Amino acid sequence: RTDCSSLITSRELFEAQTMSAIERAARTLALLSCAASVADALSASAGGRKVVLVTGANRGIGREIARRVGYERDSFALLSCRDLDLGGEAVDDLRRTTPRWNGELLPRPLDLDDRESIRQAIEWVEHEYGRVDALINNAAVRFSSPTLYGRVEHKTFEEQADITMRTNYFGTLEVTERCLPLLERSPSPRIINVASRAGRLGILRSRELVDAFTSEALTVPGLSSLMDEFVRDARDGGRRQRGWPATCYGMSKLGVIALTRVLAREHPCMMVNSVDPGRCRTDQNDNRGPVNAADGAYTPYLLTQMERGDEASGEVMSGLHFYDQQDIPWTYEF
Repeated sequence: RTDCSSLITSRELFEAQTMSAIERAARTLALLSCAASVADALSASAGGRKVVLVTGANRGIGREIARRVGYERDSFALLSCRDLDLGGEAVDDLRRTTPRWNGELLPRPLDLDDRESIRQAIEWVEHEYGRVDALINNAAVRFSSPTLYGRVEHKTFEEQADITMRTNYFGTLEVTERCLPLLERSPSPRIINVASRAGRLGILRSRELVDAFTSEALTVPGLSSLMDEFVRDARDGGRRQRGWPATCYGMSKLGVIALTRVLAREHPCMMVNSVDPGRCRTDQNDNRGPVNAADGAYTPYLLTQMERGDEASGEVMSGLHFYDQQDIPWTYEF
């Protein structure tokens, strides 16, 4: 296990990856090509600071990530959420309680279950800022209660499966794909996906499924097909026979971790990692978690600030899963 402070300049993370010399050379060439095409000028709208877009930022972990990011002199936190009134209250609170906080509310609703809202929100970001330096995919839904503690009508497991995958996996994917062109304009692009221990590999009860999700040949379309299969099997009654877990939230976060690994392979000039913030006290669990949201926000925040890896070799610290400032195996066996 490696502490984040040593990750800033260390290449030890990458020695664990069994790349051949040819693969390393190809990755380095791709990085050099990406770097050559990056514009040097930073957006005037953010005052020359790094633009960090945080989804689900009106409360909980998302707001605390935005607080830490906006406190950095070279960073600008762009908060997004579904409810602009709640988002405005969050921004007012951050400005009132955090000295020299730099940030603002994205004035378009961003709902992971509404593709049109995602399109309009990201188009606004492009028009106003021209680029995104870091995307933090934090927004998610979790049925800790079948009624979300009284906020919605009772949902069956089958209904939860559809809503949760549509929001947490496919919504996150849509936001990410919309942001990719803006990230490519950054000198140091990065994607941080907020995941969970609930998405550990051990929830899969089939060797075939484990192999499918961990395959180095897995693509985004292939992964999306697997997520659709979970929803279909949950609806049709074949979930147990296939080896799927009895957790919709866990399955959605397993998909997010898998997506992180796929994106890291497909975009070698980007730093793409997932983070488990711990079981934080948030609205998702009726504020019953043992971890303070501010503590859970710390590692995602660090990943927006730290060096990308070993710049001399061109290797990027990417495709990893973090917990408590350290990279850990997806199996959680450490």
